[in-house]
Amino acid sequence: MQVFGKSGEERLLEGARAVQLRMRDRCRCGQGDIPSPLRIIGGTDAAYTGQKGIGVVALYTFPGLEPVEYAVAVRHLLFPYVPGLFAFRELPICLAACEKLTTGFDLLMVNGHGYAHPQRFGMACHAGALLGVPTIGIASRPLSGRSGQPGRARGSCSPLMDRGEVVGMAVRTREGSRPVYVSAGYDTDLSFAVEITLAAARDRTMPLPLHGADRLAREYRRMM
Repeated sequence: MQVFGKSGEERLLEGARAVQLRMRDRCRCGQGDIPSPLRIIGGTDAAYTGQKGIGVVALYTFPGLEPVEYAVAVRHLLFPYVPGLFAFRELPICLAACEKLTTGFDLLMVNGHGYAHPQRFGMACHAGALLGVPTIGIASRPLSGRSGQPGRARGSCSPLMDRGEVVGMAVRTREGSRPVYVSAGYDTDLSFAVEITLAAARDRTMPLPLHGADRLAREYRRMM
């Protein structure tokens, strides 16, 4: 009988899951004191071209939401696309962008999930733990759990439930637009995450820091 060992990719994914679980057990995700005061908030997102990723972080004043600074980093992708392990693919690119900033920030919004993750440790939790900065996860679709549709009015919410637990919230940030899925990240709780998401969205579906980061990432991709 022939016995096959694990492939390199299988070992890579197993190692990533182990890291994720260790960090989850050591870090506070989905709970924390309200960061105060909030003067500068950021949003981070990425775009892709071939085997390269373009990471962007955009900083804004809060509550005024005036642009302060942005930074961009381009890196080769070192991890495959695997749902639930997306932090290992995208986060190195976004952290490289953060390293280029000259301005500090009090909160980071991540285009992805925080506590609303199968292991309760999504990319927003991972980013905050590595940066030591409070984070919020905001995504366009759920990864784990289900929610009802919130009302059409801005500010309407519907709990995102997974295995009997509220892990996030479907939030209508603009009247009639599709909801976004908000979850607490590192050192934040859900009610705070929803409050700041609505405050930073204004008349957009995504909060302005994430909208700005996404727009810049797409612009840089077109130039490459």
